Amino acid sequence: MKKFAAVFPGQGTQFTGMISCLYIKYKIIRETFYFASEILGYDLWNLIKNGPLKKLNKTYYTQPAILVTSIAIYKLWIQKNKILPSIVTGYSLGEYTAMVCSNIISFMDAIKIVEFRGKLMHEISSHLNDFKINGYYMKTIIGLKKKK
Repeated sequence: MKKFAAVFPGQGTQFTGMISCLYIKYKIIRETFYFASEILGYDLWNLIKNGPLKKLNKTYYTQPAILVTSIAIYKLWIQKNKILPSIVTGYSLGEYTAMVCSNIISFMDAIKIVEFRGKLMHEISSHLNDFKINGYYMKTIIGLKKKK
């Protein structure tokens, strides 16, 4: 059997309607989103499906959305193929998905952590902007266009 890796994305890969076709077709996807929505206290799937994109792009919504979407797809992959990757990794937010998929942290804990992480990132950016502080802090960049 060939070895393979699972690589999970970070923030910035989100869009409204992502994985809609899988949500409709596979129970495991719906169950994963239902579980996450119970923890978060809002309907995460409804936000992904219907947006608005401006709300989905807020880091405290984006981070749980990417985490849960990635884990749902991973669960579906395992269910369909019955094989585990030799290694899992992720970049930025995707590191949390990798930790869940390698049983280092629970799915429930990861949801709580990334939601809190997203809120902190948003709050810090807002405060720095409020105080006109121009320095080193994290910002997300969504929708850059290549110069021609």
